[in-house]
Amino acid sequence: MSPTYALKPGEIIFLSDGTYTVGAVKADRARHVFIETEAEELVQFLEEDDLLAASAFAAGEGARRSIACILYLVREGGMPLLVLPKGHPGTRRLPLVLSAGPEIRLSSCIVPGTHPEQDVLCGRGALDGVVLRGTPGGIAIEGGEGKLAVETSASLFYRDIKER
Repeated sequence: MSPTYALKPGEIIFLSDGTYTVGAVKADRARHVFIETEAEELVQFLEEDDLLAASAFAAGEGARRSIACILYLVREGGMPLLVLPKGHPGTRRLPLVLSAGPEIRLSSCIVPGTHPEQDVLCGRGALDGVVLRGTPGGIAIEGGEGKLAVETSASLFYRDIKER
C-alpha cells in the first residue's frame, strides 16, 4: 500500500533525494490547463483531487521556491504548459518541468520538456519510478521508500488560500 499524505489547499508537498526535488499541489477545483506543442494546443481537464507537479533538477531552498513559483503560475495564473520538440536545444537548459493529472509517473528515461502526455514527468535519481496519485484530501506516493525526504509545507505564494 502506498503511503498517503494529507495535502490541504495552500500546501505543497516536496520530495527530494538531496540532489533532485519534485513538488506537487492539488488542482483544488475543477479546472483546465492548456498544453502548447509545436503543432497544436491541447487541453488537460483536472478535477479537484488531481495534481500539478514540477520537477527541478536541483535541491535546496532555491529549487523549492522555483517549484512553488511555477506551480502558482500554472494553477492560479493560468500559465500554459509548454512542450518542446525532441532535439530542441532548450531541453538542456530547462531548470524544471511540469505535469498535471490524476496520476503522474516520474521517469529518468525521458527528455525533459518534450512530452505532451501528462502522466509522465522527468524525475532523476531516487525519484525515478516514483508515482504520485491524487487522493481525496491528499496524495499517495508509491516508490522511493527510505530514499526520499518528504515534507509538506505552506508556501509563500499560497498563504491567503483558505481551506474549504
